Parts: sequence; structure tokens; C-alpha cells
Amino acid sequence: MAVKSPSAQSAFRVNHVGRQIHVIDINWPSLTGAEQWILLRSDAHHDSKHCRRDMELRHLKQAVDRNAIVLDLGDTLDLMQGKSDKRSSKSSLRSGLLATNYFDRVIAEASEFYAQPYGGRQLSDQIVLVAQGNHESAWLSHHECCPTENLVRAIKGLSPNSQIGAGAYGGYVHLRFKAHNTHRSYTIRYAHGCSNGGQMTMGALDIRRMNSWIRNADMIAVGHTHDSMIAAAPWEQLVTQNGSYRIEIGESPFVRCGTYKDEWTGGQGMGWAVERGMGPKPLGAKWIRFYPTYEYAHGGAHGGKTRARGVWGLGVDVLDAK
Repeated sequence: MAVKSPSAQSAFRVNHVGRQIHVIDINWPSLTGAEQWILLRSDAHHDSKHCRRDMELRHLKQAVDRNAIVLDLGDTLDLMQGKSDKRSSKSSLRSGLLATNYFDRVIAEASEFYAQPYGGRQLSDQIVLVAQGNHESAWLSHHECCPTENLVRAIKGLSPNSQIGAGAYGGYVHLRFKAHNTHRSYTIRYAHGCSNGGQMTMGALDIRRMNSWIRNADMIAVGHTHDSMIAAAPWEQLVTQNGSYRIEIGESPFVRCGTYKDEWTGGQGMGWAVERGMGPKPLGAKWIRFYPTYEYAHGGAHGGKTRARGVWGLGVDVLDAK
């Protein structure tokens, strides 16, 4: 899948190896002050009347300011107001989408939003992945037309510098960091999500479920239930090197993104969330910050710690984006 060269301001280069594997190369000319931000988002439901576009736009502008990589985990589009959809409601339809060619209007309006200029660039210059969610897969199943591919194609037409690619319902984002002729890597296993979450557990059981069959992922990232969570999934493994053995204990973050769709609206009116008593859902996304860390060796001039030259690792912080 061919990808255009990134703009001069971009510090990352993307190779979409099909719909499920996305490789991102990040070059750090210096480790001093180096960092790479990722905006991890899901369930924007951008065309919904309940989408908090003000929050969505604020986060995308921050992504441009930070030269962040934007990963979208699906349900970017809502697509519930077509005339053949039993869930459709005239009161939930944005006025700009009231047209016979409803789907075309959704794609055109969304692509113009994501490709709008800001800070001498376009918002979509930062967007790397738009994965498929259950709303997009439902449209594909009923209409034989993939909304994800259509949206990505429309954004590329408006934003020639974007390295955006259409993702699957689940897959891998493999990050490769290069500095001082050495490399470090980090793998994110993404999935839109498949459980109902649960009012009491808020999707916490998915941590154990997914860790029972996923191997060699440094992070698992999901959305779908409109819950928000940053949790640790601990693990233990036996490590052998040059004939020596040790037991290594660590943990991998499990990250569930919230939503930009505020359909609770104080419990007023009609709708799925209100009528089922689902309560309010956390609004927003997640920030992931990568930065270099250093390993130290004992036995300096006075028996203290000295930094091992050329030895650096990756530090990872996961923060709420509100």
C-alpha cells in the first residue's frame, strides 16, 4: 500500500502493511528533550448530533502542536440516520446531513473537518490510522460499501501530506524509534472492541480476556463501550541469556478510550442511553507520551551509579485527554 512521503515537519514515517499492520518509524536526532506523542481516540461518532466536536477539534489541534500521531480505533462515524436504519431519528439528524445522498454528505463533511487547516498544516497530517468500528462494519454489511475506506480516500484527496490509512477492526501498530544508530520498538495491539462493557465492570473483564490470547504486545488499546480506563496487566516470564537465568516480572498497559458522543444529556429526552438507564459516559481520549530513559551501572569513581553509555530505553506515560 503506497504512502506519500511525509511533510518536512513530520518526524515520523508510516508504512501500512495491509489493513492490520501499520509500521511507524520515528527518528530522534538527539535524545535530549526527545519525545513522541500519540493521540489515541475512539468512538467519535463524528456525524452524530451528540458528538462533542468542540472537544474533538481541541484535541486534534493539540496533536498538530505536539506533532502527535493520531490513532483512531473505530466508530469514527455514527451512520445511524439513513432511511433504512430502524434506529434513525429525525431529531438526531444534523441539518447539514439532511439530503437524499445522506452517506455522501457524511463522508464529505467529515473529510472537510479532518482536513481543515491549522498552524500552517492540516489536522489530517497527524492522522495515521482510522480503524473500523461496529458502526462502519454494520454499514458495510447492509450497503456493501466501506465507510472507513471512503473516509480515508476523501481525506487523502484533500490532504496530500497525510499518511493516513484505513485499518481493520483489529490489528497492530508497530513503532520503531531510532536514535544514535540504535533502535527501540513498541507494539500496540488495537481492537475496536467486542464486549458490552457492563454498567458495573465498565469493560474491566476484557483485560484478562484479551491477555489470554494476545502475545508480544506492549500495550492493548480498545474502545467501543464508551468507558475510559488505564489499567495494568501484570505478567511473569523466564529469561535466559548466555547460560544464566532469571525470572522477569512486568506489566503491560491496557487502555480503553472513552468517546466524543454525549448522548446522555442529563437523562433528558429519548434515546438508547437514556431509555436503558446507562448513565453518563466519560468523554475524551487518551494521550500516550514516549520519551527516552537511561540505564545505570554501579561502580563509579566512588562506588555510585554511572550511566551506561549508549544504553537507553523507552519511557511510556498514558494520560487522559479531556
